[in-house]
Parts: sequence; structure tokens; C-alpha cells
Amino acid sequence: MRADPMEYDLRNLRNDERARAEQIRLGELAEEITGYVGSDGMAILVDRPEQIEPLRAALYARRDAAPEGEEPFKEIYALQDFVPEDQEAKIPLLQEIKDRVVRARKRGLIGDDDWRRIEAVVPPDDLAPFGIDDLPAGVARAFTETDGTRGRIVYISPISPESVHDAHYLFRWADAYRETRLPDGSVVRGSGRAVIYADMWAAVIDDVPPAVLFSLAATVLVVLVAFRGGRPAFAVLGALLVGASWMAGLLVLAGVKLNFLNFIALPLTFGIGVDYAVNIVQRYAREGAGGALTAVRETGGAVVLCSLTTTLGYLALVRSQNHAVRSLGVAAVIGELACLFAAVLVLPAALLWIDRRRPKGAESFLAVGRPTT
Repeated sequence: MRADPMEYDLRNLRNDERARAEQIRLGELAEEITGYVGSDGMAILVDRPEQIEPLRAALYARRDAAPEGEEPFKEIYALQDFVPEDQEAKIPLLQEIKDRVVRARKRGLIGDDDWRRIEAVVPPDDLAPFGIDDLPAGVARAFTETDGTRGRIVYISPISPESVHDAHYLFRWADAYRETRLPDGSVVRGSGRAVIYADMWAAVIDDVPPAVLFSLAATVLVVLVAFRGGRPAFAVLGALLVGASWMAGLLVLAGVKLNFLNFIALPLTFGIGVDYAVNIVQRYAREGAGGALTAVRETGGAVVLCSLTTTLGYLALVRSQNHAVRSLGVAAVIGELACLFAAVLVLPAALLWIDRRRPKGAESFLAVGRPTT
């Protein structure tokens, strides 16, 4: 998290496995049905069947140019793969093989059990070349459009079923086929879950830091304006700094990384860290020098009660079936408690320590710049 606070393991953003047992079962069934394509394979639609081979060549060139261990995909599948080349030249050879097998059967060289297995694959006498339109529906189903058109769909499969859970790999996979320019100048664009998820996650990674920094800057500005830039403002911001630092440290220890949902806990923490500290500072400023303990006794209870009600609300999120929602609850609870302790323990302790170091009868440390009303 120190190197990169973002969450790239997409399994940590999904529902709990126990809550999606049926989804997992259907996924395994889909793997069996789709076979070599796999349920995670992404479909690319071309305008003309003639674009299939140039597209395949361009994509394989990208894969082969990637560094070892960073290949963006495994294979590309098309309906044309089921149609052998040079069929006219191969048919006489098949007929010759058939004749030899039939003669061997007549001579008794092939037993009944073996013949039953061989007979199923013996070509007919009227064997003729075939194309993609002659393939059985079961074979062509994955490559057939809703209007019955065949031969314009190709599938690009990931390196492994597990690799699609890694956002780093998702970026490579999506970039490999999102746009391909062919030698004739035409452009083939791909989409699907890989491209959509990669674009969504890239937007989150790009937008989270500015959003968090903006919320922090806005919070600091509001505090400075409210307290007219005096010492109370810096006391409040100091408590915010302590609470936010504790939150960051505890998130690291808990192994919680930022995702598209739980980063909201950061702006919430900034507001909470300021709100609780403002209540303590306001009461201290009214009490004057030596009023830190009074501020905690008189105002601390209300602050703690307010925090507990908020914490209970966040704890409800921790029981969510979704890991992303659960991480939001964990991050929010950590931020809430960190700011609470910073406001009712660290801030009063710091004010009390400062008061004891000042001469007796001296004006309160925070007497200047009381908040506007």
C-alpha cells in the first residue's frame, strides 16, 4: 500500500463466494460449454470475414512483441479454424485411407469393438469440400450473430481464468484489442467487459487523488475562514492531521487498499476530523486558559455519542456480502474512531500541556481568532 494504495485484485471487489455460489456454479458450467473459448473470452466483431486473418495477424504480432511474462492474451479463435485448408487436395487422401480401412475390415484384421469406434469417423463416399455455412449449429453457435450471420466474430482469450482478476493484466488485455488498424486501412474496435472494466478502473485511479486532495483543501480552507486563520484553526487542523495519519497507518496494518467505493471514507474522515475537533476547540476557547479538561467533560460526551451513532451506521456496511462495500465500512469505522480519539484525547492533552507551560494568569492559548457565529 505504501507503493500504491489502490486495489488491483478485483476479487476483493466482488461478492463473497458463499453469497454467489450459484453464480460460480453457472460460471463453471459456462466454461464446460464454451470449452476452448472460455467464459472470460472477449468477442470482437469485424465488418467482413476477410478481415479475420489480418486482424489475427496484427493481434498475434502485439502478443509476440510483449516482454516475457507480460503477454496480453493467450489465443484468438475464429469459426474459420474449423474449416481445413486445401480440402480438394486432402479428400483423395482421405478416400484412400478409408479404402484401406474397409479392406482391412473385410479381411478380419479389425475386430468388432475396434470397428464400432472407427466407423463413426469413416468419411462418406460423397465427401466434398465444406465452408463455415456447412458447420453444425452446435459448433458455430458461439460465432453466430442474432440474425444468423456467421464468420464475423472472433474471440480473444485471457492468459488464464485467474488473470482476469488482476487489474494490471486487465489493462494489458484491453489495450491489446481495443483498437487495431489493419493493412487495408480499416480499423477494428473491440469492447466487452475487459475494455469497460479497464476504462472504469483507469478513471478511478486517475480521479481519486485529485478528488481526495480537493476535499482536503476545501476542508482546510473552511477551517481557516471560520477561525480567521488564528491559532484555533491550526489546533483543529492538527487534530485532523493526527486522525488522518492514524487512519492511514491502521489501513496499512489492516491491509485495506483504496477502491472505487471505499475512497469515499477519506473525505468523510476529513470532515469528521474537523467537526469533532471544532467542538472541543470552541468549548476550550470559551472556558479560557486551563479549560481543556472542562471542554472534554462538558463537550466530549456529546462528541463521543455522536461518533458512536455514526460508527454503528458504518458497522452495518461491514456485514455486507460485497467486499467493496465491506471495505468502505472498515475504512469509515477506522477513520471515525481515529478522529474521535484525536479530538477527545490528543487535542485536549496537547492543549493542557501547552497551558501548563504558560505563565499563570496568561491568556488562553486559543483566545485569539474565535470562530465566527
